[in-house]
Amino acid sequence: MFLVELVIQGVRGIRELARLRFQSGFNFVSAGNEAGKTTAVDTMQRLLFPNSQAGAMELLVSKHTPDASRGALVVCSDDGTYYRVIQDFSKRAVNLSKYNPASKEFNLLHKDWDNTTQFMAGLAAGISEEDYTRVFVFRREHAGNRFGPPAQSAAAAPRASAPRPQVSAPAKASAGQAKLAELRETLRKAEEAADADYRYQSARLALDEIRKKITVVDETAQKQAEIEASLAELKGCETLPGNLSELIEDHERRQGQKLTDAEDLTKELEGLRAQLGEIPAVNLMTDKLFIAGAVLGVLSILAGVFLLTAEFAQYLAIAVLLSMMLMAVAWYNGSRKNTQRKTVQKDVEALEEERIELEKKFVHEGASITASMRALGVDTAAELKEKAENYRYFLSLRDDAEEARKRIVGDLAPEELQRQYSAQQAAVAELEQAARAVAQYSMDTYGIRQEIERLESESAPAEPAWDLGGMGHDNFTPPAAGPGQDGLPAELGIASRIGGIEMETLVPAVEAAAQRNLFAITGGKYIRIEFGHDGLPRVHAKNDSVVNFPELSHGTKALIYFCFRTGLVEALAGKRRLPFLLDDALAGFDPARQQAACQILRMLGAKTQVVLFTSNPALKAAGDAAAELK
Repeated sequence: MFLVELVIQGVRGIRELARLRFQSGFNFVSAGNEAGKTTAVDTMQRLLFPNSQAGAMELLVSKHTPDASRGALVVCSDDGTYYRVIQDFSKRAVNLSKYNPASKEFNLLHKDWDNTTQFMAGLAAGISEEDYTRVFVFRREHAGNRFGPPAQSAAAAPRASAPRPQVSAPAKASAGQAKLAELRETLRKAEEAADADYRYQSARLALDEIRKKITVVDETAQKQAEIEASLAELKGCETLPGNLSELIEDHERRQGQKLTDAEDLTKELEGLRAQLGEIPAVNLMTDKLFIAGAVLGVLSILAGVFLLTAEFAQYLAIAVLLSMMLMAVAWYNGSRKNTQRKTVQKDVEALEEERIELEKKFVHEGASITASMRALGVDTAAELKEKAENYRYFLSLRDDAEEARKRIVGDLAPEELQRQYSAQQAAVAELEQAARAVAQYSMDTYGIRQEIERLESESAPAEPAWDLGGMGHDNFTPPAAGPGQDGLPAELGIASRIGGIEMETLVPAVEAAAQRNLFAITGGKYIRIEFGHDGLPRVHAKNDSVVNFPELSHGTKALIYFCFRTGLVEALAGKRRLPFLLDDALAGFDPARQQAACQILRMLGAKTQVVLFTSNPALKAAGDAAAELK
């Protein structure tokens, strides 16, 4: 299992949302003093081991935002499945989700404490929070003060070993010294062979990591080329306004309103035109009543001139008056109908003008959308919206691909990766040749050490043995971690239990790794490290002098503890690949030893995930998966 992403907000002094992303190997997180290094480590520990009991979350709740204190952790299980656990520390709520690659979303699995706790325990291989903290969490205050003889118990009381017989004959003493010298030389060659093989294997792992990065770069480049081709087909979308979605929504709203208004106007026009058709235009010259009045008047005049006598003259006036009345009625009716027709015609013309203005207003207000549609060669706002969404989608894909590439390879250029790969290939070939040259000396160093210690003890006064302190002796009893024990012996016991590794196998592996790490950090000043009979480590300098633990400086004690802890995690990496979290653990070292210790952590990152929180940004190297906590 390894960590993928941590998101925290409102946790202790971290008010704003903070996000850290990790890779499966070595991760470098720089943060100044009081920037939240310890807070991040404590939050990850709490998210890995959900606990709803009183006191488990209170220390994480921020005093500034006590009602909004939460954290989320994405982890990748051993089978490659991603899970996200979210805890609200202020509301004491939890939920666990599983990532669905098809929908690209996290689907809820559990939202209760019992099931979430049980599931996360399964991801951690059943390791308890206390055991995980003792082995896989390394804090600054741990360095240099975690050694000590194990506590005694009735089950593991010290046993006095029988004193070994003293060899006093000069010949036997000389033979013993010769045998010791031979064994020491054999041990030296075996350790050289083991170191050469370790360097070769580490270099191969580093080469594989670079190869993976190159593969990621190539796949990302191919994907980006496909995305760029899709973006080229959408050329012109880069000039679209940023608020295009709002403009399209407003355009569609106005278009709907325009259609509604135009439909209403059309209905009114149809009604007025129907009404106009029912009111025909009136012409007096063709009006029957007007023609009748005119004919009657003309006939009356003609009759009065040529036919009527004096006695009928009164009828002439009546006929003329009747004619004028008929013509006046005809004129009145025609004028009234023509007036009605003109009124309706004006209403029709007004509605036509209103419809024209409605269309002009719609075109004017949608000018930006129309220009965008014309630029992209589409006819409708729906097509424009689809192209804009496609363009944003491909932009998002391009950004995601670039972010994924940077998360894996950082700011390294492909040419630099190829150069590193070529250089690493040469280094691997050289180290492989060196490892083969000494491969004939490869053997089990544990048996050789035991034989050396046996011969040394025969030539030295007898001394009592500890069941837990004499790591590497036949009568060694694995320590059981408990409340009365502290220090590396107890941590070795925990590691043996959770890793299922016998102490006879675990102790030599840890000692060998610690010895190699100490040699690298001190520049060869110390060449060997082991546990003494008092349960404390002792180191052999390159001048063959032996320095007991109490005689060492505080800084060297811290170095030794660091080497043992990293060696312990390395020995467990084949059985339990769990995140190794370091909370400013290198702060007590001088700059040169900080750099050397950081390089050891990078090598350890080839075997398991390592997350180093440090206040020294100068330790960052090219190619590190780096983040910053502010």
